[in-house]
Amino acid sequence: MRTREALIDAAITLAKEGRQPTIAEVAEAARVSPATAYRYFPNPQSLWADMASQQQTRRQDFFRVLDELEGGPSERIGAMVRRTAEMQFTDEALWRNILRATLERWFEQRDLPEAERVPVRGNTRLALARAALEPLNDRLTPEQMDRLVNAVGLVFGVEAIVSTRDTCGLDAEAATDLMVWSAQALVQQALAEAEGQAPQPD
Repeated sequence: MRTREALIDAAITLAKEGRQPTIAEVAEAARVSPATAYRYFPNPQSLWADMASQQQTRRQDFFRVLDELEGGPSERIGAMVRRTAEMQFTDEALWRNILRATLERWFEQRDLPEAERVPVRGNTRLALARAALEPLNDRLTPEQMDRLVNAVGLVFGVEAIVSTRDTCGLDAEAATDLMVWSAQALVQQALAEAEGQAPQPD
């Protein structure tokens, strides 16, 4: 376990420098042999997946936000999105590298039959959104809740960081505010539709 942790720590350190290290480079930084590193991580994709999981697990204050959420669904989703953005902006280079690795995994599998492909992303983001929106369970149908959770998943996370920073040209603070505003606007739209006060989009 110590060797595995050392490899992940080394990979995270290199990724924060804006690099996308190979298994051999991570092994060198962790001061273990490449053969040992490959026993733990047979390919870069497996390493990047564990890096993302490890980075989130270490942010215990981030996960505790779900127990600390107060107010209505709009306030809860806003607090969750803001905490996520703050956490990811702290290590923006790392998260951009993780995104790059997931895109490469998609390209590597694009010619494989669907049944043989492995997921390129986890569903932590959707799980967080669903937990924050839990008070809406008695106000939205399961179908409406699923659509809202999926929609909120589009406006925060690393892809939203890329869009707000690179396309919109916003700094981290303004980008975070926009993510929060977008998530809360989606909650308001979902509630309006559920109450028959707004037409559903085509």
